[in-house]
Amino acid sequence: MTRSLFQYLNNLRERRRQSPMFLMADEGFTTIEVLIVIVMLGVLTAIAAPSWLNFVNNQRVKNTSDAALQLMRRAQSRASTENRTWEASFRIQDEVIQGSTHAVSGGTPLWQTLAPEAGTLVTLDLDSSNLSQTCEYGEHCVRFEDRGVISLDSVEDPDDESGTLARLAFTSRDGGDDGPKRCIVVATILGSIRTDRCED
Repeated sequence: MTRSLFQYLNNLRERRRQSPMFLMADEGFTTIEVLIVIVMLGVLTAIAAPSWLNFVNNQRVKNTSDAALQLMRRAQSRASTENRTWEASFRIQDEVIQGSTHAVSGGTPLWQTLAPEAGTLVTLDLDSSNLSQTCEYGEHCVRFEDRGVISLDSVEDPDDESGTLARLAFTSRDGGDDGPKRCIVVATILGSIRTDRCED
């Protein structure tokens, strides 16, 4: 009985070795299979890459505008607590957007890069911006008087159609005219500031 079981297992092992499935398992993938997988990966990458790049550009522009909004709110808060005029200023230095908050009289700007991860890939959209260029420091600024009210010096050309006093627009350098844009909108003289999508 033991011998017949042993013989049966040997016969089974031999048949398994001679089967086509056993022979193919030792050989690996064929060249055609590998090429098909490479082509499929290339097609998927070609579909996903533009969407991913657009997402990354949107995030860079959004982070830059959020940092500028926080800078403006900081200047507004300081003007309200100290009862004197503060300014949030912006400039482009070595193709990088920088911002500073400082008191208008006697203040010294401390420039900081708004979004270090954006680097030189985000810039000011001068065509969509109408924030004041009459600044103590920097190229564009908004001034807050005591109690955080917007100074009329910060408003050069109010946009009557949209009901906003002024706006500062950011865009992606490599996005072209259709690239992502974000605006900081100075909505009312009382100090209402918000971000928006810059739709003209």
